[in-house]
Amino acid sequence: MFLKGHYQNAYVTRDLDKAMVLLTKRFGLSNYIVFEPDMVLKTPEGEKTASVRAALAWAGGLQIELIEPGAGYQDHYLPFLPDDPADPTPRYHHAALRRDDLAAMREEIARLGLATAFEGAVPGLVFVYLDARAILGHYLEYVWASPEGWDMIGWPPGRPVA
Repeated sequence: MFLKGHYQNAYVTRDLDKAMVLLTKRFGLSNYIVFEPDMVLKTPEGEKTASVRAALAWAGGLQIELIEPGAGYQDHYLPFLPDDPADPTPRYHHAALRRDDLAAMREEIARLGLATAFEGAVPGLVFVYLDARAILGHYLEYVWASPEGWDMIGWPPGRPVA
């Protein structure tokens, strides 16, 4: 069941606005939901603050997330960014998996046995990043949300959960 519920591919970029233009021109993405959360992340080293600029867009049944690192703890994003600070090209970072039962999600994460890179929450949504780089080359993000949380990120009406 571990990869069931894959709904999102996420990319990091040095310039969110330019990355959105690139993906709109090349792939026709539109109707971005843009947000700038300030978060407290639980890391293996303790709590750390972080902020990002992020944009979500749907390409059929797949959500594309673009993340521009901001202030605070960004260790998990920086190695994926292009070396050139002027290069806005999005770089693959993680796949996200939807879960609708928070307790079952935490049990599944424990059974998987991957190290937790960090976890956090925004109103109506909990996310846990697992370090799957040694196996998949990227992180896995497990996401639980309330119905309002799924609406907040634009879950398409009628899109199957699994």
